[in-house]
Amino acid sequence: MEARKMSVRTWAIILLAAGVLLVTAAACAPNVRVPPLTPIPTLAPGTTPTLAPAIAGGAAGAQTPRPLTGVADAAAGVGIFLENCTACHGIRGEGTAIAPTLRNNPFITANDQTVFKVIADGVPGSEMPAWAQPQGGPLATDDIYTVMAYLKALQGVPQLPRAGASPPAPAPTPLPAGAPTPQPARPSLPGGPGQALNLTGDINRGRPLFGLYCAECHGPQGRIGRPNPGSDDGTAPSLNPIDSTIASRDVRVFATNIDLFLEHGSIPGGPSPQLMMPAYGDLKLLAPQQIADLIAYIVSLNSP
Repeated sequence: MEARKMSVRTWAIILLAAGVLLVTAAACAPNVRVPPLTPIPTLAPGTTPTLAPAIAGGAAGAQTPRPLTGVADAAAGVGIFLENCTACHGIRGEGTAIAPTLRNNPFITANDQTVFKVIADGVPGSEMPAWAQPQGGPLATDDIYTVMAYLKALQGVPQLPRAGASPPAPAPTPLPAGAPTPQPARPSLPGGPGQALNLTGDINRGRPLFGLYCAECHGPQGRIGRPNPGSDDGTAPSLNPIDSTIASRDVRVFATNIDLFLEHGSIPGGPSPQLMMPAYGDLKLLAPQQIADLIAYIVSLNSP
């Protein structure tokens, strides 16, 4: 009996010691905190949960356009406009039989959200398709913004003269030996030299500007003119080498010949050219210093 009591007492002491050891070990161990669970989101009463926005990316027209950044966006929008919009709205935004004019059109400046939606989502029942990529079109959101900026540059500009039948251009005749040098090529749109000729252009600044605003039509480093259906030449002109009547050993003359095209733009000859040279100066798409930098770079492409 005494032995049994001793056995029970011994086990009680052992269990008590084990409990003390466990408490001590727990006190010495790091206090690991379990992160709280993420709360389950709640829906407004009557709302039906759906995955459609995540799958479809949302409606493009529901986006709010970012503030347009002025001439930088407008100049970048020229190429996108010429590539995608001229077939219906005309090479200068003058409108055609199937689409309205975009020049001096109050709709363009009335409400950015509405203009964005019309371009992005199109107009059902009309010839205007949806251009936004989420709607099956080719344009990214930033492309639409830049086109909108360019359209704003076409507001408050002089009205275009009505097109009339023009006589066919005379066929060129070979010059006899010793004949004077032919007159330099000139843009089809009138105007004189701009402020850029009084500034010093920088080749290194002009190089990336050329890539942004000129290479789309004239090719990398001005070497490959892009096809221009409907024009007499069939392509945008190469700038490297440039038209021999524009180039000159006199740098001032050379710069002036280039400046006239950059300032006032030009419409190629032909029944319905798809591309034209934008009036970067007249429309204030580029600042005079940017035009001077572009001139310096184009001259450098044609320097020995």
